Amino acid sequence: MMHSIQSLSRRLASENCYTAGAGHTAEVYAYAIKVLVLNATAFAGIILFSWLLGSLHTSVLIWAAAFSLRLFAGGRHQSGPMTCWILTVGVFTMLGLLVNTFARATGEYVLLITALGLVLALFTVVTSAPVTISSKQFTASKRRQLKMAAVAVVVFWATIALAPLHGIFDQPELALGVTTGLVVQSLFILPYKSSQNS
Repeated sequence: MMHSIQSLSRRLASENCYTAGAGHTAEVYAYAIKVLVLNATAFAGIILFSWLLGSLHTSVLIWAAAFSLRLFAGGRHQSGPMTCWILTVGVFTMLGLLVNTFARATGEYVLLITALGLVLALFTVVTSAPVTISSKQFTASKRRQLKMAAVAVVVFWATIALAPLHGIFDQPELALGVTTGLVVQSLFILPYKSSQNS
């Protein structure tokens, strides 16, 4: 697999119009292909395991809400690709199962839970987004654009969660799934300081 990725990235770099840094460009393409493969296999893992647990629709909805917010708001990274894959598949599969299990038990509180979750997600995005790694900083203009796009994502999902207000009590999984996805991703954009004892 790695050989295929390397040869594909070298081919893409050679066809690129930037010939001065072809070696560096090949590394960038290789990294991009690895990230794409990691995300595709993680999504396939979520589909497989949530299907086995009977929470496919809810897990995919939670993933879609979280992933769309992550595109513009950023988020914390894991220590390695395998850790990221395991956590992604495990967390989204389990969240789908939990939302399906407890959605009917929320009863009349589904609207309150949804509203509180959406307010938390919006507040977190407005105060903390976008988040990126230290080696990749954004200009002030780019930060504003990403923040506004992240706010638009939260508003979009809030519209989906709350639009069928008359049916929110009939299908609480929809509203709670959207809310769960946005809240989970919001937690990953909160400021985080690791305490290291030396």
